[in-house]
Amino acid sequence: MLAISWGCVGGDFAERLYKAGQRAERAGDTLHAYLLYVRAAALDPRNPQYAARKTALQAAAAMLSEERMEPDAANEEVTGAIETEELSGREIQEARQALPPPRLAGSPEKRSFDIKGDARTIVEKVIDAYGLLVVFEADYQPPPPFSFRVQDVGFEDALRMLEAAANSFLVPVNQRLALVVRDTPQKRAEMAPAMSIAVPIPERMSVQDAQEILTAVQQTLEIRRVSVDPVKRVVYLRDQAAKVNAARLIFANLSRLRAQVEVEVDFLEVAKNSSLGYGLSLPTSVPVVNFGTFMHNKPSIPAGFTRFLTFGGGATFFGLGVADASAFATLSRNSASTVLQSQVVALDGQATTLHVGDRYPIITNGYYGNATGTGQVFAPPPTINFEDLGLVLKVTPSVHEQGGVTLDLDAEFKVLGTGSPNGIPVISSRKFTGKVRLNSGEWAVIAGLAGTNYTASYTGIAGLSSIPLLGHLFRQNTVQKDSTETLILLKPRIVTLPPWESVTQTIWVGTETKPITMY
Repeated sequence: MLAISWGCVGGDFAERLYKAGQRAERAGDTLHAYLLYVRAAALDPRNPQYAARKTALQAAAAMLSEERMEPDAANEEVTGAIETEELSGREIQEARQALPPPRLAGSPEKRSFDIKGDARTIVEKVIDAYGLLVVFEADYQPPPPFSFRVQDVGFEDALRMLEAAANSFLVPVNQRLALVVRDTPQKRAEMAPAMSIAVPIPERMSVQDAQEILTAVQQTLEIRRVSVDPVKRVVYLRDQAAKVNAARLIFANLSRLRAQVEVEVDFLEVAKNSSLGYGLSLPTSVPVVNFGTFMHNKPSIPAGFTRFLTFGGGATFFGLGVADASAFATLSRNSASTVLQSQVVALDGQATTLHVGDRYPIITNGYYGNATGTGQVFAPPPTINFEDLGLVLKVTPSVHEQGGVTLDLDAEFKVLGTGSPNGIPVISSRKFTGKVRLNSGEWAVIAGLAGTNYTASYTGIAGLSSIPLLGHLFRQNTVQKDSTETLILLKPRIVTLPPWESVTQTIWVGTETKPITMY
């Protein structure tokens, strides 16, 4: 929302409007005369002469306004003034709604002119061609006669060229009426409409950035008064209406949001495990059992042995345990893959963080003293730190021309390791820090880690298991292979264009001493 208020600088402006109303009344234009009297009375409510003329023409103006085909803003002002006629000037001023400066509503058709003569005649003919009316200030001093020749121009372009040729400027009174004033620095300061405007700061812009933009706009257009309200997030401007309107447009152009970049993140982890076992399972020990009866011996048979090879006799009767031999061949293989896909959106130059995983509690400090004794024993609670497990990715994009994007990356992958000395688990971490530049829509592998573990173990009878080729049959062979591959892939895509890629509106402001008038 924009809150706008305006006013014409100069205490004698009400008097000029009153005199212009007298000329319109003598010319027979009662309705416009009444409108001029109403404006004069509103600017100077203590003047009884203005109020008297306004009251005298009130009935006639009301009858004429009913005959008009379409109402305009001026008639609405008249109705509001009639309804609040009994209020004092201060009350009217306090109750007045903040409105923008009036704008002329000329005919949209293009016209051509070839006129030669004095300034008053040329101005009146040009204004009348677009369905508008004009009054001259009381002390208007026309320039020397001149020629005005243009082809197929709209009313705004025609009025700007007319102002330059006549060395004058127009002050809109309402949608159909304008006041002609000789263009001098003093007249500009007195008669040019002044405007105050409140411009809200965009939500995604910081107050500091808005302050810097406002400073640049103020220095460019030499705005007299500016202010920033950091609580309400509003920028206030006050100066001539033409300057303030141009400042508002420039502020809007500079306040465009930074480019937005959507980053697609893919995390791939593939783990493969294989185990192979083959060979001949032979006994590694042979028990010798005494089956003799010497000294009333009672033989003890080891578990698992049912057959014995005996030799000797009588007191020296012994047996060797015979175990079964088996050939075996086993193979196991498994694989697991983890695929994480996510998207994050970040502004140009601002970091964003992506965490895929869990927050694991780890006790970093605890009480392990004596908890028994007489009386109450105080045991303080442990101190717990939450560790981010999984993928933690920090991305800061920077957008370049022609769709280029540079990603400043900080990636870390944490998992629980094996073992926990003193009750504190070990955290295994893999970290990558770097930069990569891509075009919008291109993939990049920013980090990759491949690990392979190979283990081979043999169990058998010494000597026999070492025989070339045949030794594999007299032993147990176990081969273990583990492999892990981890990849992090990124693909940036520009969602909104950067400010320099957008079309900037051309703003005509005129010169420093002669700013373009708002029609």
